[in-house]
Amino acid sequence: MVISQLINSYSGFFPDKKEMYLFLEEIFKKDISYFYAHQDQIVEDDKAKLLLEYAKRRIKKEPVAYILGKAYFYGNEFIVDRNVLIPRPDTEVLVEQVISESANFEKPNILDLACGSGCIGISIAKKLKESTVVLSDVSQDCINITSINIRHNNVENNTKVVKSNLFSDIQEKFDIIVSNPPYIPYHEYISLDKQVADYEPELALLAGEEGTEFYEIISKEAKNYLNKDGWVMFEVGYNQSKRVEDILKKQGYSDITINADIQGIHRVVRAKF
Repeated sequence: MVISQLINSYSGFFPDKKEMYLFLEEIFKKDISYFYAHQDQIVEDDKAKLLLEYAKRRIKKEPVAYILGKAYFYGNEFIVDRNVLIPRPDTEVLVEQVISESANFEKPNILDLACGSGCIGISIAKKLKESTVVLSDVSQDCINITSINIRHNNVENNTKVVKSNLFSDIQEKFDIIVSNPPYIPYHEYISLDKQVADYEPELALLAGEEGTEFYEIISKEAKNYLNKDGWVMFEVGYNQSKRVEDILKKQGYSDITINADIQGIHRVVRAKF
């Protein structure tokens, strides 16, 4: 079998042809242009079998990122598995807000709370070399993946990892506390797309009946871990920005602003204390 035959034979398994080429790039360790330029190259049996294995997993709705074991976020590559939420482009606006506000601090001390894969904190650490970023999560599996991603992205010099149930083992204060906590209410969780509900960790998604319980807890406790004029910055669900704003007001925060993501959805709520 040659490359052109492989592509024609397997294309039916992949309604989105971009996915097939992602898998081909991974299998052959070549970029997409290679497959157009070498259509008559013979394909080894093991490579064809691997593409078939990927196709079978994708038919079962397993996310591409878990099949490949990696995802891209803010221009960086992150190792992922089913213990961590897959990084999403919508979250990049949260990183941008932290980076923007960090200009007001000489050497910002930043906490990425409930860090998951570490994509938020690590992206910040790569951009802000003078910062110190602490990444924390309650899950040891998340801590392990975050530690791998810290090394993978070469930010060992300005990051620390702490296993902590929210603030339980946090020992210092910060200029910015950033968090993308679980925020999906139960009634939405039970109707999620199969490739999310069946594969991504419930711990990173589900947040009780209303979806706001972690915002309430973090907003209340964060005040004890912020330096003067420090900020909290949250990613929020598509319909939660007003409720989270009200939670922050109730806790005495000021300068509350709401920012939209790349789709125009209110995605980030930030506030000063």
